[in-house]
Amino acid sequence: MPSDIPSARIALDKEADAINLWIGNERSVTSLHKDNYENMYAQIRGQKHFVLLPPIELPCVNEQSLPQAWYTVDKHQANGEFTLKVHDSSDQEMLPVPIWDPDVPEQRTTMYSHLSHPLRVTLNEGDMLYLPAMWYHKVSQTAGKEGFACSVNFWYDMEFSGSFWTSTELMRDLVDERNRAIQYPELELGDEG
Repeated sequence: MPSDIPSARIALDKEADAINLWIGNERSVTSLHKDNYENMYAQIRGQKHFVLLPPIELPCVNEQSLPQAWYTVDKHQANGEFTLKVHDSSDQEMLPVPIWDPDVPEQRTTMYSHLSHPLRVTLNEGDMLYLPAMWYHKVSQTAGKEGFACSVNFWYDMEFSGSFWTSTELMRDLVDERNRAIQYPELELGDEG
């Protein structure tokens, strides 16, 4: 496996921060999310199906501030099954998580969700996708003839200076203020509470 994609290193003027190997089947589906990385995604076996939304569609995705959480195996059963226990870290920073699903567009909507225009892309074996930082994406896969799907992606840290990050944060602040005004109509915009 190469440690970098030369064209990405030149275009982004940096080396890859991480290389990830993804192996799964049709049951492996990620929910809609975004990453703070420029992403070069290469499909090796099977197919990968992306649903993509640009950062400008933030008002459509119904981001909610949720605590970080993780699962651990809680108990093994005599029949070989196990249960999972959820651990959350309420003392840690809350994360903005989109709860709207473009594949079930009538659920967990905002007043703007109907305006979303998701882009759908399928990667076949040998295809590569550039996924810009902060783009929302939901990923599913179709196994190849070997019974699994396999891909590799290269993460390049995004640039936090300049207008891209500030305009994204301005949009988030405007959406948060609009949501607060809808939830608490008795407050004027800008009131702290």
